[in-house]
Amino acid sequence: MSGCVQCGLCCKKYGMRLEASALDIARWRLDRRDDILAHVGIDFVDGEVSGGRLWVDEAGNRVKQCPFLELRADNKYYCGIHESKPEVCTWHYCEKYF
Repeated sequence: MSGCVQCGLCCKKYGMRLEASALDIARWRLDRRDDILAHVGIDFVDGEVSGGRLWVDEAGNRVKQCPFLELRADNKYYCGIHESKPEVCTWHYCEKYF
């Protein structure tokens, strides 16, 4: 995680306001990532997936932070879906690092 100081702040601060792209959702479907899709409120336009709301609970309500944020024994935060994280997370840069 180059450039990440692993404080978890971005996942806590922005986790409930993020959106998934239609490509994210297609990728997760192809990869059979039902664990991720269970936390995405998928939006449709004219019957086509247009994107989705990250992160939601079973009732479709947004949660306060990313459900895949993990605090480990070394007291650092890790992304539990790093290899499959949403595009919006990939584009994020850490202000603390710069």
